[in-house]
Amino acid sequence: MSPSPRPLQPGDHVFLVDGSSFVFRAYFQSINQDRKYNFRSDRLPTGAVRLFCTKLLQFVRDGAVGIKPTHLAIIFDKSEDSFRKELYPDYKANRSEPPEELIPQFPLMREAVRAFGLIPVEQARYEADDLIATYADQAVKAGADVLIVSADKDLMQMVGPKVAMYDPASGESGGRGARPERRIGVGEVLEYFGVPPEKVTDVQALAGDSTDNVPGVPGIGIKTAAQLIGEYGDLETLLERAGEIKQPKRRESLLTNAEAARISKTLVTLVRDVSVEVPLEDLVLEAPDAKRLIAFLKAMEFTTITRRVAEAYGVEAAEIEADPRLAPAGLFSPGPTAAAEEADGEAPAAGGEAPAVSAVAQAMDGTLTPSDLAQARASAARTIPVDRKAYRTILDLTELEAWCAKAQDQGLLAFDTETNSLDPMQADLVGVSLALSPNEACYIPLAHTGAGDGLFSEGQLPGQIPVRDAIAALKGVLEDKGTLKVGHNVKYDQLVLARHGIHVAPFDCTMCMSYALDAGKNGHGMDELSVLHLGHQPIAFSEVTGKGKARVTFDKVALDPATQYAAEDADVTLRLWQVLKPRLAAEGRTTVYETLERPLISVLARMESRGISIDKAMLARLSSEFAQGAARIEDEIAELAGERLNVGSPKQMGDILFGKMGLPGGTKTATGMWSTKATALEELAEAGHKLPQKILDWRQLSKLRSTYTDALPHFVNPETRRVHTSYALAATTTGRLSSSDPNLQNIPIRTEEGRRIRRAFVAEEGNLLVSADYSQIELRLLAEIAEIPALRNAFTEGLDIHAMTASEMFNVPVKDMPAEVRRRAKAINFGIIYGISAFGLANQLGIPREEAGQYIKRYFERFPGIRDYMEETKTFCREHGYVETLFGRRCHYPEIAAKNPSIRAFNERAAINARLQGTAADIIRRAMIRMEPALEKARLEARMLLQVHDELVFEVPEAEAEATIPVVREAMETASAPAVTLAVPLKVDARAAKNWEEAH
Repeated sequence: MSPSPRPLQPGDHVFLVDGSSFVFRAYFQSINQDRKYNFRSDRLPTGAVRLFCTKLLQFVRDGAVGIKPTHLAIIFDKSEDSFRKELYPDYKANRSEPPEELIPQFPLMREAVRAFGLIPVEQARYEADDLIATYADQAVKAGADVLIVSADKDLMQMVGPKVAMYDPASGESGGRGARPERRIGVGEVLEYFGVPPEKVTDVQALAGDSTDNVPGVPGIGIKTAAQLIGEYGDLETLLERAGEIKQPKRRESLLTNAEAARISKTLVTLVRDVSVEVPLEDLVLEAPDAKRLIAFLKAMEFTTITRRVAEAYGVEAAEIEADPRLAPAGLFSPGPTAAAEEADGEAPAAGGEAPAVSAVAQAMDGTLTPSDLAQARASAARTIPVDRKAYRTILDLTELEAWCAKAQDQGLLAFDTETNSLDPMQADLVGVSLALSPNEACYIPLAHTGAGDGLFSEGQLPGQIPVRDAIAALKGVLEDKGTLKVGHNVKYDQLVLARHGIHVAPFDCTMCMSYALDAGKNGHGMDELSVLHLGHQPIAFSEVTGKGKARVTFDKVALDPATQYAAEDADVTLRLWQVLKPRLAAEGRTTVYETLERPLISVLARMESRGISIDKAMLARLSSEFAQGAARIEDEIAELAGERLNVGSPKQMGDILFGKMGLPGGTKTATGMWSTKATALEELAEAGHKLPQKILDWRQLSKLRSTYTDALPHFVNPETRRVHTSYALAATTTGRLSSSDPNLQNIPIRTEEGRRIRRAFVAEEGNLLVSADYSQIELRLLAEIAEIPALRNAFTEGLDIHAMTASEMFNVPVKDMPAEVRRRAKAINFGIIYGISAFGLANQLGIPREEAGQYIKRYFERFPGIRDYMEETKTFCREHGYVETLFGRRCHYPEIAAKNPSIRAFNERAAINARLQGTAADIIRRAMIRMEPALEKARLEARMLLQVHDELVFEVPEAEAEATIPVVREAMETASAPAVTLAVPLKVDARAAKNWEEAH
């Protein structure tokens, strides 16, 4: 009988038992006692279970340190493969295998917890300590007191006014070695670590931990670490000031091992906000079902504790014998090993993730490690040929439910949706495909109308499962917290399924995995990755839908080819996951994927689904004005050219400019036409030629009209009456997002026409738009990464960076700074980031190239660190083929060593910029991921709608605008922490208005 949930309240006492630690301590205590008690009569090892049950009975009946619990949680490690292992593969690498006699007792421990009427708590990817920390925080917030039952020093960071620890090895009765019960409070933590609980992780990060293989800093123990933290306050301050340490060896060790110390702190810091699968309210302690408990104890042959339980709960032996439901029923027979019991469906006690229960069993008996398992999967994914004939078409609800049940049993499922449109906000769901293992894949058609022979009839094909029934069956597994869903470009599937009430979680996205690993090396589409990693060419979409005028939507495709295409997508996606997942850990990209890529998927999906309102009438007026403006420019062009011509024809423009007028610099394309690309026209315009400038003006107006004022109204969703852009997560090398349908990233902000288009993006009645924009973020990051003292100081002191630069370069006092001098400094500041040439700067400022060259030379003389940064970046990229952002994202530039000088120079400039632009992209990603929780915590209704480069746009109720801005600003300005502590502060400008332009 499960306990009845009850919300926590002040006065409650929550016991959190470190079950995994407890199991090992019980085992080693049992082998030190009389060994005849350590085995059942059939030689099943039970000694650790016996002592475990003895202590459990104490907690349930009497509590500890004079306190009786109202809530009791027994918490285990589910797997060795926590997220820490992904961050640092050597974490706990030196731990030996469990003793042979303990292995079969793991599942019995969990069964013992159930026999006491409790819930064995464990969760993939997190250690027991993380769950304890999370529950402790939840309990304290509810006003309850917490007792952590463990002697694990890692948990001492949790001790506080309402949280204490209890060493379960204390208070044991009998024998001369008995110790009094030991309660661990703040004083005991200070005695052990030399610092209060909130500083424990700083000390551990320095001292390391040989048991868990946490590296720490060589030569520094707990005592020295405590002294250093006491002197410098915290780890980051110590590392920043390590050069001040007087002892040479200690100073050198700190400087050399600073990154190891930071990694160590991450490893020892407990996660306090795990999304726990078992709510704390469900762990209320009630009296156990005594008869069921006694039946378990009798089956285990625990005579003494059976008698104690019977006496404590007033149960007579005759009652037990007369109750058939208490018979052991072979549940604890010695025949199957622990491995076999787990294969029958019990949750694994140790080893890999849920998908490979049998492999977990092998890992427990030492024959297969989690790393071996991952490599075996990857090998199978590559070597097992794709067999499309093995795929199933599911037309029966019972069969679909069986597939879903099997997915939940194994804890892993690859999935994909098929629709009749690329727009997820309007697409109809045509079918869903699933894959459980290589070649074990199926397709569930839901809305096909094709006939199968190429002759299509109207109406739905018969035999398909009704959409409502299929959705109900799929919802359970796609929302099941214990089943990992794997997709490719999951954001699209999330948006489609959310419109049917399904919110997919938890999930992995193979597209984003590939992006975290190989940005800049290759594309991240499923077909390309399949060829690259699996050596398999999937069916092309056009093979089943046709091409050109004969092309049909997917709902018109017959079921057999639809199944082969769709099920293969799920199959290939699963195989890609099996190949890419181990690489994340092996190549140190797990943190990038799990903190910058995967969390952003759902954030963007929600943003896209919200959309933004536009003023159609305003756009219509703008379109008319732009058309009239273009017509006037056409007249001016005709006058300058001496004839009427088609301004949109590159051939006619080239013939006029370089043929008839004979302007300099003309080059021809491969087709023999004169090149009229923008750069060629800009050079002529800078040289004072009017016609090229007029052509550029005409092109700008025409582009704004065709791309925005004419096009935007067609993107309005008829149901929501809003525009829903689509964000691409894996489209750039640097981590920047791009948007399409419509592209809102390229609306010009420096021209009046572009600003007027932004005015057409409006807030709905009763709301305002808030625009929050990072100020000069890439310049700030240049000062940070290149370590330029003058720039750092200017940003720290809040100075006008362009005026400061002008003062440094031109010896002009800041207070008397002419606007033109500041403008030149601004152009240089921003141009340097993008590797601007003397020619480019000359064009931008309208000055001779020689003068521009002198400006750039003087700039590097005044700020020599920038040149050093550029050269170091190019050298590193040439050696490794990539550069890294401050957050560990790798931006690959494999052609940086190309023989072609132009290609090589382009890649060098891109690599230099990538460290800055990529870090800026990472920061705004982190801000977006944290934004919704920050707004929710502040109880604000603001909704994030758009991301455009360094800017976020929100829609907020008018009454909340003033309160929203500081919350948004705080989330954005602190987004880098705690992963990266910046010496240069970030600054965000934010304001509210009725339309986007006025808010910017």
